[in-house]
Amino acid sequence: MNIFETIVYAFFAGLLPALVWLWFWLHEDKEHPEPRSTLAFTFTTGMSMIFLAIPLEAFFYQNSPTPFWRFTAWAAVEEILKFSAAYIAALHTKQFDEPLDAVIYMMCAALGFAALENTLFILNSSVSGTPAIINTSIYSTIFLTNLRFIGANLLHVVASSTIGIAMAWSFYKSKAKKIFWAVGGIFVAIVLHTIFNLFIIDGSSGSIFLIFSIVWITMIGFALVFEEIKRMRAPVTQILLKNNL
Repeated sequence: MNIFETIVYAFFAGLLPALVWLWFWLHEDKEHPEPRSTLAFTFTTGMSMIFLAIPLEAFFYQNSPTPFWRFTAWAAVEEILKFSAAYIAALHTKQFDEPLDAVIYMMCAALGFAALENTLFILNSSVSGTPAIINTSIYSTIFLTNLRFIGANLLHVVASSTIGIAMAWSFYKSKAKKIFWAVGGIFVAIVLHTIFNLFIIDGSSGSIFLIFSIVWITMIGFALVFEEIKRMRAPVTQILLKNNL
């Protein structure tokens, strides 16, 4: 396979898992769907943040005193950049008009980020070499895509959902409380991301199985919270003010 074909396979293999997850979560918001143009902008803005993440993570790779602080710094870079992508593209606009939107746009930015991260990961693996159990770059790409689908994409969805849920719960609160909840959500997302990275780097099958199990369980819990957020309504006083009653 030539380099062009490898790049094409890597791009679509990296993009497809993220699009599947995005379709699933957008389907949950079918009653009040967000504008496709805003969703597309959020997704592509999330993708573009990879180009900021790479040099920042390279800096922390070279300057972190211990592996723990390196992984923490990497997690902080990624979570802050994903939040920035969602904020730039949607969260500061009039499209952010209900609690559920915070979760949708955070997931959208996260999956955009994950899509290009997947592509670069798969491309690097395909070019650098293939796993010993697989002999061709095509099957290597499929194998790596499955790993990224169940691992990295879930991680990005779970971590960014934490931020989105925090913002959703504070949607009808004061500006100061919104900021407090958003910062708290980012902090929790960084902690979750760091823990995931540390378990993955450990490399043992037991640790990887454990962290994937925790991520899946957390995802199920978030799906239940997602349903609760869909039922959130503005306090009566805010409804009256909005309608000038």
